[in-house]
Amino acid sequence: MKKKNKQIFALDIGTRSVIGLLLEKSEENYYLKEIVIHEHANRAMFDGQIHNIPEVGSLVKKVKKELEEKTKTKLKKVAVAAAGRDLITVKSTVSQELNGYELIKEDDILNLELKAAQEAQKTLIEKFGTKDINSYYCVGYSVTKYFLDESEIVNLLNQKGNKIGLEMVVAFLPKVVIESLQTVLTECKLELASITLEPIAAINAILPPTMRKLNLALVDVGAGTSDIAISKDGSVVAYGMVPLAGDEITEALCEKYLLDFNDGEILKRNIEGNEEEYLEFTDILGFVQNIKRSEIIDNISFAVKNLAQEIARKIIDLNSKSPQGVILIGGGSRTPLLAQYLAEFLGLPQQRVASQKASSIREIVNLPENYQGPEIITPLGIALTSFKFVNLGFIPVQVNGYHLNLLNLGENTVFDALLAAGIDANKLYGKPGLALTVEVNGKLKSFPGTLGTRAKVKVNGIEVSLDTPLKPKDKVEFFPAKDGINGKAKIKDLLPEPNFIKVNGKNKELPYRVLLDGKEITSFDVELKDNSKIYIQEITQIAELLDNWKIKDDLKIINLKIFKNGQLKKISFPNFQIIRGEKILELHEQVKPNDNITIQKIREDFTLNYVVEKLGLAKESNYLTVKVNGESIKMSLGGVEFKVNGKVVDLNYLLQDNDEIQINLIPAKEPILVDIFPEIDFNLTPPLGKTSLKILKNNQPAEYTSPLQEGDEITLLWE
Repeated sequence: MKKKNKQIFALDIGTRSVIGLLLEKSEENYYLKEIVIHEHANRAMFDGQIHNIPEVGSLVKKVKKELEEKTKTKLKKVAVAAAGRDLITVKSTVSQELNGYELIKEDDILNLELKAAQEAQKTLIEKFGTKDINSYYCVGYSVTKYFLDESEIVNLLNQKGNKIGLEMVVAFLPKVVIESLQTVLTECKLELASITLEPIAAINAILPPTMRKLNLALVDVGAGTSDIAISKDGSVVAYGMVPLAGDEITEALCEKYLLDFNDGEILKRNIEGNEEEYLEFTDILGFVQNIKRSEIIDNISFAVKNLAQEIARKIIDLNSKSPQGVILIGGGSRTPLLAQYLAEFLGLPQQRVASQKASSIREIVNLPENYQGPEIITPLGIALTSFKFVNLGFIPVQVNGYHLNLLNLGENTVFDALLAAGIDANKLYGKPGLALTVEVNGKLKSFPGTLGTRAKVKVNGIEVSLDTPLKPKDKVEFFPAKDGINGKAKIKDLLPEPNFIKVNGKNKELPYRVLLDGKEITSFDVELKDNSKIYIQEITQIAELLDNWKIKDDLKIINLKIFKNGQLKKISFPNFQIIRGEKILELHEQVKPNDNITIQKIREDFTLNYVVEKLGLAKESNYLTVKVNGESIKMSLGGVEFKVNGKVVDLNYLLQDNDEIQINLIPAKEPILVDIFPEIDFNLTPPLGKTSLKILKNNQPAEYTSPLQEGDEITLLWE
């Protein structure tokens, strides 16, 4: 049984006309089975964009019906193309900091490319003032430069560096273009089999891969726009559009010869395809004109020149220079003088700019004579592109439960799905945590943060990489990367290994005094802040060590304030002594690591006499003791007087912690009775009803000036 040949129904919905054809593929070649062309009755499309969906839909139904009748085939699926004018390209440059230690992986590069694509997407929505990031399809991109640590490099893979970057051109297609096409097809009860871009379809038809090594410009001159594609180094590297085409020539004829648009279009076609010397037409006033063809061409040459100049300017803008050659297709490519002017503006020989016919497509073997013009190339290219699966068909997938229709760019990957879902590129690669930097005893010390973790992507429950291909209905799960933790440390992390000394045969750690930003702290669990200043000092003074160690065992230190000759002196006295070897150490002295010291208790209490002797203070002078009204009173006879906390004491007084000792010099004198009054508490004001003071010394009447001796007894009475 003979195998049935495969057929493709292709539609080229253009500004001027709708072309439908049925292309059949045998084992070796392609055959045009049937073709139907109808022009729009009214201007339902402008510059390749559908403006009147019902009217365009009606014409598509008409084309479809005729094809079905001619081929006896029921048409359900169709291949179409979006106008190249709708393709928007955005240049994007991005960079990414790395840790500098690990090899650059494929995912790192894909992450950077996704970031660049999303930056281009943001630029696009800012330019066109839309808030919907999904209002454009990303239909491809081309990396033009890679950078490693600010220097251009050919390939980043397996390199090492601190910073990578790239520059690339990203191509977008407005969603409304696809949706309007889908709406028309739905009205016509047609299912979208595949979708491509018109310049891609044209290139697939007229420019085989073997020719794409050459730097060529393909220009599809239609009615409303001139679409441009640039090939170089084996691929198509740029697309562009000029909003001028055949309609500009038609309008120039209408203006010159007072014609309506349809009559002007007929005259233009007669110029393009007629070798007659004179052309006859009727203007809007009803006058019949018969004018030389060469004269008409001269009258439209300014419009043709303007069109050629704009196309040439766009080609140079896309290619950065003139290409090696230009291929013209589309109905507008028949325009007289266009190829000549274009060669002139590009600085190319005339033979390097030429119009191609559909008959130049070698894969199609049976094109009828009347369907070999350049306007048939694009619809044939749409069918060929669909046959070869080089199209923008849709692939349904899910990303984190969200349903998406991905444009089929040949091989859709996880990368494409994440881009379409609007996944933020910054979530693919966790940032390293910031380092904590502090100053310790005048030197900087840094605590690095942890490295960020990479994002994880699963397809149907299996972990995959960003370049993993996707199949229809695949389920993609995206788990965002996590940033690294910032560097952190506590005071205790800064302390060096401790030193030890032996105290009474036991090891004791030498502690540290720590100042944090000028304030002494007691807890070493304090978290450090960036740029903090820390001062660390080992404590080696004996008094501070004893306080820090909190040694008890009945050891104590009394602190005294001594006032002598108006000057204050603070002195501490321990009830123990510290011995290192044969030397007794004072409390203010320092110890060294690995010292061996002994602490011995030497006394229980401290008398004033001990302190006087220890400090070499002046000895006490003679004292006189008398009794006044039965109470003993001690009176200094000159020399040195000691007061503790404001009271005169003798040298046997037991001192306590924080006592204040006052040393007063008293001149020597002979004591008399009146000297007792400053030392006693006696009211010199007579009580009510009494007027005279009776003074007795040893029971004998005495005077204020009576001399005193040790043991005298004084009696004071009011009478």
